[in-house]
Parts: sequence; structure tokens; C-alpha cells
Amino acid sequence: MTTNKKHAAHPAKQSLPLALVVWAVVLAVTLLRLLVATGGAPTEQEAFLLVCAAHPAGGYVEGAAGAPLLLTLTHAGFPILRWIPVLATLILSWCVWWIGRRVAPHRPAVALWSLLAVNALPQVNLASLVMNSAAVTASLLLLSTVAGWHAAHSRGQALAAWSLFGITLGVTTFFWLPAALILIPVLGGSFVRRGFSEFPWRGSLLAFGFLILGWIAPLSWNAKNRWIGWYGVAQGWDVLNIDGYHFSFGLIVAVSALAVPWLVVLAFRSRGWSALMLAVAIAAASLSGVWLMLPGTIPAGLPSPVGVRGLGTLAQLLLQLRGERPDPKGQPSFLIASTPGLAALLGSRITLDYPERPGAPSVFVAESPSMGNSYAFWPSYPDAVAAGKTDNLYTEEKSASPFLGRNALYITTESKEELPQSITGAFSAVGLLKEQPIMISGRTQVIRIYQCEDYRALSL
Repeated sequence: MTTNKKHAAHPAKQSLPLALVVWAVVLAVTLLRLLVATGGAPTEQEAFLLVCAAHPAGGYVEGAAGAPLLLTLTHAGFPILRWIPVLATLILSWCVWWIGRRVAPHRPAVALWSLLAVNALPQVNLASLVMNSAAVTASLLLLSTVAGWHAAHSRGQALAAWSLFGITLGVTTFFWLPAALILIPVLGGSFVRRGFSEFPWRGSLLAFGFLILGWIAPLSWNAKNRWIGWYGVAQGWDVLNIDGYHFSFGLIVAVSALAVPWLVVLAFRSRGWSALMLAVAIAAASLSGVWLMLPGTIPAGLPSPVGVRGLGTLAQLLLQLRGERPDPKGQPSFLIASTPGLAALLGSRITLDYPERPGAPSVFVAESPSMGNSYAFWPSYPDAVAAGKTDNLYTEEKSASPFLGRNALYITTESKEELPQSITGAFSAVGLLKEQPIMISGRTQVIRIYQCEDYRALSL
């Protein structure tokens, strides 16, 4: 007697066609992100990152040195730099998929739904469109989590796994200094699994050693500069302002992406949670779709790939005005911008050499008694480097700024009443010269150009 028995297929074989479809969707979304990202214009943050990349350092006033150093190593300029967050988001997606497989090893659908869900999140899609280090930071944080998870669950000393974890953690430190905190739960989890006798001491010390190597550059830079990078005197590369509060956009993306697999598991276990998660996922995917197809609808204050347009016309106007209004000695005006981002944007369109200050940027940032941005570390117009007037009361020769007596053009969005003391107090006369509109994230912004005469330095 023969019987027909239907053998159940292996879950992995059943999910293989579905996995191919899901990954095909993710790759299609990645291609869409790349087209949207590279179709825009540079933002102020991106231009500033490129300027900092031209001045490699172990740290910056704005925070960790990872993003500028990455641009330095890759020699990426616009629009190639927009490839970086898109590819980083793809790595982030893989990490979420990997974690989904580990939290529910007997239910492959959890990993696939997690993969789809994380790519539907609006914050993930926003981070993927602009190079402000958020996507790279988030992907490295999850990559470190994955590497740590793998090391903690490895058998024996697993020196290769612990080395990979330490290297990943050390690299992540360049983008988010407190990344070393990931080491604590990894060591704790490994101790719980193995106990004291089988604890991978050599692997742990190896990982910690690589982490120390990652700390050397940022700690030495901060130590030389009075730990200015720790005090938050300047907004970070990926700062997000919400109702006056500042948040790290990269950290927001990392936490939300890490939570996705666990929420999907919860949805599989409860019908109520399943309905709620489905509604949230549909809303998130709809909002992401609108922003990807119509990036001009992204609200002000959020990262937008549309960027800043109209800089070419503004740069030509500045060069024309600079030549038309020399100072009494026939010297052309030097250029000052109100913000580091605006100075970086204009500096990418204008190339000027100041013989008085070799290596100085084409467009300066207004002087300040405090180090509010990284421009304070580079040659600037207030720097006293030239010989001053001879004073018979002193035997030593005094130094002074070589720009004393010169005229400047101040570029800003501020009205006459809003001009800072660093401008009105440093020049004998300041008057509005010209107004020029530009487009920032699809919205019109009027740029005002002020004629500043007879620089006499700011009294501090």
C-alpha cells in the first residue's frame, strides 16, 4: 500500500522568493533615493562639511571628525557626496534585516517585514537624501551593534569576531563619540551567556584595544583645544531643531531603526498591535513617498535635497560689487558672511586670494570673541599678524590685522536693525548696498549685501 505524503518545505526555502522580492523593492527604493538626492543642490551643511574636509583634523567645534574625514578620504564633491548617505542607508537596511533574523530565527517573515518597515520610515528616507552624517552615523551604530551581537554569541575566544567588533566600534567613535557605550551591553551579554570561567577575556581586550585606537585622535584634539568639542558651543553636523530643542538626527534614525524588528515581533504576537503597526506603517510609507516624489514639500527645518539655488547669480554680483567699490588705497573689498554655511556656499563659487592672509578662505565668517564654529581655527581678517604703527612709548613692535582700513562686503539675511555688533562696531560705516533673492529648499530667501567701510577691528 502506498501513501502520498506531503513533506512541508523548509521555512527558508519557502521565504526565498519573498526575500528576493523584498530586496528587489529595497534596491528600487535605493535607486529612487539616489536619483532624488543627486538631482538637488548643495545645502549649507554639506558645503560646510566640504570646507572642513579641506582642513583635516582630529575634531571640530561642531563635533566628531568622521564626516569631514570621510569626505577627505573619498575626495567626494557634489553630487557624488550624496551617494554616501544613500549607500549608508542600504547598510542600515541590511543591519535591520540581520537583527530581525536573530530576534525571530524560526520566523523569516519578521526580518523581511522589518526590512520593508525601516525603508518606509520618513526619518530614514530624509537622512538618506542629504549628506549631514546622520545616515552614516546611524548605519555605523547598527553595524557596531550587529558586530557586537555576533561577537557575544561566538564560541571560544573568537578573536576575529571580537576584532571586527572593536574595529567597527573604533570607526563609529569618529562619528559619535559615546559609541563606546555599546561595549557595555555586549560584554554584559557575553558574561551572562558564558559565565566567568568561559568569558572571552582576550577577545574583549582586543576589542577594547581597537576602541582605544579610535579614541586617540578625537581625545588628543579636544585636549589641545580645551575640550571645546565636548561643550556643545556649536550645532553638530546632523543637528535637528524641534521646538527649540536640539537632537542628533543620526541618533534618532539609529534608535528608530533598531526598534523596528522588535515592534514587528510584537505585531506578530498580538492582533491589536498588528493593526496599529500596519496603520502606522501605511502612514509612514505614504509620507515617505510624498517626500521622495515631491522633495519640495519637505517642511522647513528638516534636511532637504533641494538645497540652495541661485548662488551663481549671487556670486557674480558680489564679484562685480567688490571690483566697483575699492577702499581709498584702491584695494578691493574682502567678503564676510553671517554664517559658516553661507560662507562655505559662497566660497565654493568664489575663489579669492588674500595676500595679507595666505591660506585664508575666500569668504570669511564675522569675527567673534568666542569660537562658535570651525572657521575660528582658520586664517581670518581680525588676526593680528602684521606690524602695526610704531609707538614711541613702546620698544616692542605691535602687531595688527593687515585688513585695517580696508572695506568689506557683508552677506547676510539680517535687516539693518539686526546686524551684529561684530559688524557695526568693527567698521566706521555700514550701509545696505544690494538685495538678491536665492532659493533655499524651494523657498525664496532674500540675501542682503552691506557695504562696510574702514575696518578698525572689534573692541572686545
